Amino acid sequence: MSDFFDYHHIVAPDEIDAQGHVHNLRYLQWTLWAAGAHSRAGGWDSQQALKQKLGWVVRNHDVTYRAAAMEGDAIIIRTWVADIARFASLRKYLVCRSADETILAKVETRWVYVDLSKPKVIAIPEELKTQLSICVPPPQPPWGTTP
Repeated sequence: MSDFFDYHHIVAPDEIDAQGHVHNLRYLQWTLWAAGAHSRAGGWDSQQALKQKLGWVVRNHDVTYRAAAMEGDAIIIRTWVADIARFASLRKYLVCRSADETILAKVETRWVYVDLSKPKVIAIPEELKTQLSICVPPPQPPWGTTP
């Protein structure tokens, strides 16, 4: 898996809320899409894992909103694995609008590895840990400044 991954998205009309900007839940959706794409790019086969009754689930999200995204904005969600522990992995994200070099949100998600047949949190297998590359130091935003 590469140290970080960029997921590209164009804000669609149905992502706009009554206040005229992107609804806050969409930011979480984007981060989930980015995490999935990064994991697939690194070789994670979610369908095979489901057959084995294994998978990742969210333990918690922490979102700091900094600016609003608007309809038509080209967004980059930069994601990376910041930490791996026995039962959990911490993934971070920068939700960015490169057109004006704006960080729209900073997000952290703690993922836990689960035996879905129980369901119960289990230790992350060593072979899976080797697929997850910790990104140190954290990457810069897509335009090259410090986050």
